[in-house]
Amino acid sequence: MTVGEFRLQRQKNGRGYFGHVKVRVTPAATSSVTWAIPDGDPASLQTRADAEFVEAALAGVRDGLDLVRELGTTVDGHAVEVVQALAYLTDLDESAVHAAGVLAVAEAFDAQDRLTLTFDDGWHVTPLGRS
Repeated sequence: MTVGEFRLQRQKNGRGYFGHVKVRVTPAATSSVTWAIPDGDPASLQTRADAEFVEAALAGVRDGLDLVRELGTTVDGHAVEVVQALAYLTDLDESAVHAAGVLAVAEAFDAQDRLTLTFDDGWHVTPLGRS
C-alpha cells in the first residue's frame, strides 16, 4: 500500500484557490477508483453536499492515473481510494481539487517530479516539457 497527498492553496490574480486530496493505492485484481470517505466526516468533502468537488477529485485521480501511465509507470492492477479531500469552502475551487487529485496520484506512484502545475484560467497538471 502507498499513499499520495497534495494540497494546493494559492493566491492568483487576487483570488484564493484551495484543493486537497489524499489517496491510498493498493494492488488489486481489478483497477478501480473509489471514494472512501465516510459520510458525515466534518473535515472532508461530502458526496451529496459537495458533489461537483467530489467529482473533480475523482476525475483528477483518474486523469492522474492516465498521466502517470503516459509517463511509463504501470498503474494497472491497482485500486485507488480517495481517503481524504479536505473542505475549505471559502476558497474551494474545482480546478484546484482536480489538480490536487492528479498530483496525489503522482506522489503515490513517485512521479510528481515529472509533472508541472500551472495556472491558466484554472489549475492544470501536465508532464514536464509539454504545455
